[in-house]
Amino acid sequence: MSNEEKGSPICDRKTVMEEITQNFLLEKPKKRVWGNFRIEDNKIIYRPSAPMEWNGKINEYQKAENPPFDLIATKTKGGTVLGNASILPLVGRTVAYGNEHLNRSQTKIQSVMEDSGSFDLIPFNVFDEADLDIDTYKMINEGGSETIKRERPNPDYNRNRYHEMQENNIPETVVMDSHFMGSKLFSVNFTDSEKGKVKFLFDIDRNEIEHGIFNPFIVQAPENGTPIETVKDAYLALIPEEVKIAMESGKDVKRQGEWFFIPTDKSPEEPDRVYTEAEKRDFAFALGVQKLNANGWGDNSYSEAKELLGNEEFNRLRNLVIPTKKPIGFVLKAGKNRPNNAEFGLQKDGVSYVKGKISHSGREHKTITLDSWHIAMPNTAIGSFTITGDVD
Repeated sequence: MSNEEKGSPICDRKTVMEEITQNFLLEKPKKRVWGNFRIEDNKIIYRPSAPMEWNGKINEYQKAENPPFDLIATKTKGGTVLGNASILPLVGRTVAYGNEHLNRSQTKIQSVMEDSGSFDLIPFNVFDEADLDIDTYKMINEGGSETIKRERPNPDYNRNRYHEMQENNIPETVVMDSHFMGSKLFSVNFTDSEKGKVKFLFDIDRNEIEHGIFNPFIVQAPENGTPIETVKDAYLALIPEEVKIAMESGKDVKRQGEWFFIPTDKSPEEPDRVYTEAEKRDFAFALGVQKLNANGWGDNSYSEAKELLGNEEFNRLRNLVIPTKKPIGFVLKAGKNRPNNAEFGLQKDGVSYVKGKISHSGREHKTITLDSWHIAMPNTAIGSFTITGDVD
């Protein structure tokens, strides 16, 4: 052990983490326990000291029956060695004055596994949430690890000292460099073996990472007669043909999550309808009041609504008039994912037309604004899964 490592927590000692991973790669490990780290069967586990919990039946504290643990690595039945790229919250956690601080970044053992080249790093929580059998995992292609900008909780922010934080302009979150293991294309079976082997693409939304929004996703890639062997192949397979044609023709196609928006000269509105300024004003007022009511402002007069909304927003609403007696919202939903909400939308001849602000109910995507009618079209994913846990 180096002088630099002496006295540091065991999880920060690179030489110890290397010893753990090297033993795990052996057919018969020479050692199995290092503090809270241990090799159990075909897994590396981190088990913190068993926490105490209150037992109301005997009116006293006792060790928890099912204490939490972090699964760090596993070996599949086929011999593939997998390392967990999900955030390991318990490794290196601290407890001070009754406050628990969980780990939020890549741990030393994860960087050791990555550097060794002997582990395929994947987010284990993805498999749990998508009901996939990790034992059948097979890597096909990957993009490689990278450093990204990501919004994180500010370690200097203290919720209990709110006014002090405000006075000193200390933000609750900060954007910082973070490690990401990179995109991956892999094949795997569902836990329900009857569904057979399928290919999945795992990555983060590249549109949203530019806004500091870390939005990992996993989608089942459609193989419609064209083999998918690379991450690039998978992305291309997710784009509908109509979207590809629009892009090739030079149209400014927007994307928000799994939805593409193709600008169109066609309109779902009534043909040759001319709106008077009074109609536009009434429409803007009606929608403005609706928006204000939703935010708890209560009933408002015309002048009050215009003042509260501001001239710019009021005029924007007025110019988005559509031929309905009442302003309507429009919900876009693909599969089991949280819906996207369009400020204006109409269904005509089986086509979804939207414009205005397009927001996402899960706030996983930055709101975009479409100034004219666009045709909304979902990607071609067979199935997609929202990842609720964190990944590295």
